[in-house]
Amino acid sequence: MTATGGAVPPLAVVTGAGRGLGRCLVRELDRLGHRTVCVVRDPVDAVRLATRGENVRPVVGDVRDPAVGPDVAEIVGDDALHLLVHNAGVAHPPRTLAQLGPDDVLDSFLTHCLGPLRLTQALLPALGRAPRATVVHVSSRRGSFAVAEKDDGPGARHYAYRIGKAAQNMLSLSLHQEFAASGIRVLAVHPGALRGAMGAPDARDEPATAAAELVRLVLTEPWRRLPPFVERAGDPHPW
Repeated sequence: MTATGGAVPPLAVVTGAGRGLGRCLVRELDRLGHRTVCVVRDPVDAVRLATRGENVRPVVGDVRDPAVGPDVAEIVGDDALHLLVHNAGVAHPPRTLAQLGPDDVLDSFLTHCLGPLRLTQALLPALGRAPRATVVHVSSRRGSFAVAEKDDGPGARHYAYRIGKAAQNMLSLSLHQEFAASGIRVLAVHPGALRGAMGAPDARDEPATAAAELVRLVLTEPWRRLPPFVERAGDPHPW
């Protein structure tokens, strides 16, 4: 994905970019002059994003599909990738163990862990071409053992979501450890309890506010000084 004329702006890839936090992240990155490849599942969202101009490149795909990684890597081409945000998510209703379907757990794992793993693998050469690159896993308080063990309400029955997010956190930590000495920084970020289709009943934060703070965090904070699991303002989040 090559810009036309002048200096080449930094390049980002954002999954789950069609709505909510993902769409707000694209708007914020566009405002700051980044080129952004936006992975969306709905073609209608792709059309909407395409109207933002030449710096926004939507691609229709599902992170659960192994083909998404090669497809996005082809669009990125030989460019350096400065920011990769794994934002795509799925939330299944709370269930008791007797009600729980294994397919829900598998769906959550594919969306939150295996999909980001495969996409990061496909984009690793592009991340390596940037002098400093950041990989962000948009995580959740429900993936934190320290937080989850204190939740004895309906949240405790979110088996699929909690398992998927806990797996994503471990993926993020493993990548953080592997690339700690390289030019690739890996973070898990809890964006807050956000309003929206996937929002919890106690959600109070606006996605646009969270997106602005998250982008400010990854683009302006001292590059090496962030813990591997943080809240969107940069404070450590318990594992």
